[in-house]
Amino acid sequence: MLSSERLRGLARPLLLMVFRVGNMAAKFLLALYTARYLGLADLGVYGLIVGGTILTPALLGLGTSDWVVRQIVTMSRADALAAMTTRLAFPAVMHAIVQPLLWLVNLALGSPVPWTLVWASGLILLLEHLANDASDMLIARGRALLASFLLFVRAGLWPFPVIAWGLLDPSARTLNALLICWIGGLVLLWLVLFGYVLAGKLWRYMHLRWKWLLSGIPASRPFYIKDLAAAASLHLDRFVISFFLGLELTGVYTLFWSIANVVHNLAVYAVVHPQVPALISAQARTDSAEFHKAQRRILFEAATWAGLLSLGAVIFVPFVLPYLDRPALHANLPIFWLILAATLTRVGADSYAFILLALHRDRAIAIISVAGALASATLNAALIPILGLAGAGTAYLLTGSGLWAARWWNARQIPEERHRTAKTVPS
Repeated sequence: MLSSERLRGLARPLLLMVFRVGNMAAKFLLALYTARYLGLADLGVYGLIVGGTILTPALLGLGTSDWVVRQIVTMSRADALAAMTTRLAFPAVMHAIVQPLLWLVNLALGSPVPWTLVWASGLILLLEHLANDASDMLIARGRALLASFLLFVRAGLWPFPVIAWGLLDPSARTLNALLICWIGGLVLLWLVLFGYVLAGKLWRYMHLRWKWLLSGIPASRPFYIKDLAAAASLHLDRFVISFFLGLELTGVYTLFWSIANVVHNLAVYAVVHPQVPALISAQARTDSAEFHKAQRRILFEAATWAGLLSLGAVIFVPFVLPYLDRPALHANLPIFWLILAATLTRVGADSYAFILLALHRDRAIAIISVAGALASATLNAALIPILGLAGAGTAYLLTGSGLWAARWWNARQIPEERHRTAKTVPS
């Protein structure tokens, strides 16, 4: 008979996977709903905003996210909460400075972006940035289940109301309705997190430690370079597609990318990401055998899930496309196979990126990411005007393969000196 501790141990990974599957199912259904009832052009705009939610933390975070995550793994509870509070205050300040400047630019150019879209997307970018940072830090502190639940609140719940709303009321089949529900999901996340803080009386430890955070900015330079390069290499393609090919084909690419991204998110963020603190701890203890054992287990689990999910996608996508009644999707089906293959290389590359983080290979992380961004930008700019969407898929595949190979090779080069993580937060 299983003990209660054993049952909890079995339930935790199951719940993590349930939350992740729920998130991916919701996003997948939202992409299908948007393509079918709003149109591929609106799906293209939605895809650009999603790309913005990735680019914004990379641009405004100044690379401090990874530095903070690695620091707080071994901190005391009080110090970790102070560090987390400071880290969340930082992007709020950055958005308060940068977003008004962008509003002035839009005004000076004659408002090419409608103001309703400006306000909605600006609020989404801010709340997504904060939620993303909070999730990373919760996972670093061993709160992967809470982080996954909050991610489900933030990403897995709101698509169902917007889909139901649109199916019941045709007048709600608009991009504005979609963005309103997206904002509602983010607000609900922060209400839940606020309640958690109050219930645990965690507010007693929530102090600002600006000196500590600012002291980490010089050390965060490699991570900043990596974040900018990684975000650019991953999401630049849809902006290039919208420029050369238009919003409709951007929508085609966004739908195919969203389906393939289910494989990546479940393999990397449901399997690899929650186990990163264990990797960092093993490395900090200079326990080489434990580190390599954890590394092999994580990579095997990620590869297994990626393979199974890819097989499901191969079977499912040709079956569902006719129901969307969008000829452009069926005409470009070969692009999906290309994107799916590229996504598998990205699973390998991102898994090894976490391993490099645990190994303190900061310089290698930055150099490889910059090389990947330059390769992605060059390949997309060269291939998309010539090959169309096939050029974007080819650029994605080549970039992912190169990143995977480079990170794998660098992960094999174990550094001679292992660094221990700081355990206190200077006032």
